[in-house]
Amino acid sequence: MFDSYHEVARWNQDFYTIAVDWWYEDVPIRDMFDDTVTDVEEMERRCDAGIDTHFITRVRVFYRQHEVANDTLGSCYAAGCDPEEEILENRLGGYFDDMLEQAREEADRELVLLNREIARDAALVDTVVN
Repeated sequence: MFDSYHEVARWNQDFYTIAVDWWYEDVPIRDMFDDTVTDVEEMERRCDAGIDTHFITRVRVFYRQHEVANDTLGSCYAAGCDPEEEILENRLGGYFDDMLEQAREEADRELVLLNREIARDAALVDTVVN
């Protein structure tokens, strides 16, 4: 339907910047659920009518403007509200907090690895310069 991202929020946390956005899910709703979900046709109708939204959520973590981690959740569904409300107020049924935690933990691991690589590379540069 659309390709563009819709930024929901951006904030600083410790030495990171956290950015949250969403975009429309390309996969049809009926392909995302099994036979136990009985109201798929109604969900499709509501999305087509602009009442509900089927979307993907992404959390990105930046260190000094460089993305060091992200987490994405597909087939999110905002029933009778905007995706922003579903993400920030309804917390994606608890999944949003999990996404934040996982992305932050990944960023911490990546930052430690980068620090080791930078220290090693800086030592090599120091021997060349001196």
